[in-house]
Amino acid sequence: MRPLILLFCLLTTLACSAKPLPLADDRPVVRPAPWLEYLLTEQALDFPEAARAEGWRTLGGRSLSLGYQAHPVWVRLALHNTSTRNDWRLLVEWPILDRVELRLYDPAADHWGPLLQAGDHLRLSAWAEPGRQPLFPLQIDPGEQRWVYLRLHSKEAVVAPMQVLSAEAYQAQEMDQRLLLGLFFGAMLAVLLYNSSLYLFTRHPSYLWYSLYLLGVVVYELSLSGFGVLFLWPELGRPAGLIYAGSALWSFLAATMFARVFLRIPRYGGWVLWANNLLLGYWLLAIALLFLHPQWLVLLGTPAVALFSCVLALVTALSLWRRGNPSAPLFALAWALLIVCTAVHVAALQGALPVNQFTLRSQTFGFFVEFILLSIALADRINRERAARIRAQDALLTERELSLAAQRGVNEELDRRVQERTRELEQARHELERANGELTRLSYTDALTRLPNRRQVDEQLPLLGSDELAVLMLDIDHFKRINDSYGHPFGDRCIAAVGEVLRQQVRRSGDLAARYGGEEFIVLLRGCARGAAERIAESIRAGVEALRLEHQGEAVALTVSVGLAHGAAGGYAVEPLVAEADTALYAAKQAGRNRVGGAH
Repeated sequence: MRPLILLFCLLTTLACSAKPLPLADDRPVVRPAPWLEYLLTEQALDFPEAARAEGWRTLGGRSLSLGYQAHPVWVRLALHNTSTRNDWRLLVEWPILDRVELRLYDPAADHWGPLLQAGDHLRLSAWAEPGRQPLFPLQIDPGEQRWVYLRLHSKEAVVAPMQVLSAEAYQAQEMDQRLLLGLFFGAMLAVLLYNSSLYLFTRHPSYLWYSLYLLGVVVYELSLSGFGVLFLWPELGRPAGLIYAGSALWSFLAATMFARVFLRIPRYGGWVLWANNLLLGYWLLAIALLFLHPQWLVLLGTPAVALFSCVLALVTALSLWRRGNPSAPLFALAWALLIVCTAVHVAALQGALPVNQFTLRSQTFGFFVEFILLSIALADRINRERAARIRAQDALLTERELSLAAQRGVNEELDRRVQERTRELEQARHELERANGELTRLSYTDALTRLPNRRQVDEQLPLLGSDELAVLMLDIDHFKRINDSYGHPFGDRCIAAVGEVLRQQVRRSGDLAARYGGEEFIVLLRGCARGAAERIAESIRAGVEALRLEHQGEAVALTVSVGLAHGAAGGYAVEPLVAEADTALYAAKQAGRNRVGGAH
């Protein structure tokens, strides 16, 4: 049995034959990239199986960056504690890894330590040590050696810059980091509030999209710096993994929309508008896929499109600068600085540049400078637009001053003409009123007899009915025979003569004598007793009978028949009373004509 144990230890030692990283008191901070080894395998291994597996490769770079991997990535590191301390820590400076699992292996005792975990898919309370970034204690006493095995899970690119440092060095470094990041977030918050308030006052879409872009970057930096998981969503767990990707995609969408509005891209059209439209559609699709099928984002080539978007934004700004866009120069400068700082950041992650706090935070610095320059560009745009409005107002005022004298003359001439026209209109109004009055009078007067006509009678009848009323209906006897014998002109003379008799006999105020139609007349006597009405009717009949009309030397007798109806005060209806008078008229004609019917 003992030979088997020795053989296993020998195999394990051979598998872990890399040169160990010495931990010394004079080097409290060490970046272990040159000592790292990694293993890519599709097999589901546990930690002892991974230690025995073949295919381990040295990193050969300054930082661990392996791109997208469909399966977990194994990383190991041999440590030899030559210092006098045992409070060493392993810091993974990439808090957006889904999950980081760590176990220590003691080759001398062939013993595996407990499983330690961290990552943005885990609640902060499940981390080995709560912090901004995955931090693992390394229990290595002075003089001892340990193997550190890491299993990295990530649905995004596997990036894991690391440090091995003492607890004291970690505390000092973390204090400096939090101070700088706190200043960054404070400045960004101030810029965000300022531009949001400007949007509320101006309602200009440039400020809206700038604020939304800034908000997306702030959330992105909260995820990337670890401030989010430490202070804002410590117990969110797996959904926190969407915050980083979602904020990054949203930042690109808002930045594309901000460039569209700020540079007024639709005004220029052409390829800049088509490219902008395509990018907007792409980022909207990417955001939708993030929540529906996040694995498809890899198929969309999001990192390459992100790089293309940055370059395209710069090229667009330069193109519009050449076309005279006044907002393009500062925009191009801001975007160029961000691209340079991001390139430094990516180069450090890829191992092309030294990994340190400057290179790791260069993108954060680029965002800060970009937003300051964009704020200046927005302020410059406000000033230019205000100056343009002032120039336009000054030009308008000057033009108005030059035209005031001429305008005053024109106004005086206009006033004179208006007054003349007003007088003419006033005279015309009076003439029109007189004409209307005459027209009204004529419309209510019979042309032949100059008595009121039936229209006036019809309008007066509804107004009656409260006072005592007598109604006389008159008709010229044998009028058709007169017309046939002597002609219509003589007939008209007869009608006019009867009208004159009525005008002479009906004189009281309020009474009405009118031609009712053809040879028929009506008399309305208000407040008239029946006896008085009978006398007036008889007087009218006698007056007509006394007329002496001649036609070609021949005397022509003229008589009328009269129908009388009387209504006591408040005790009658007008229309039935008129009908009653008409019936009395018919009775008078039937009784021999030239008489008053309805009299008692």
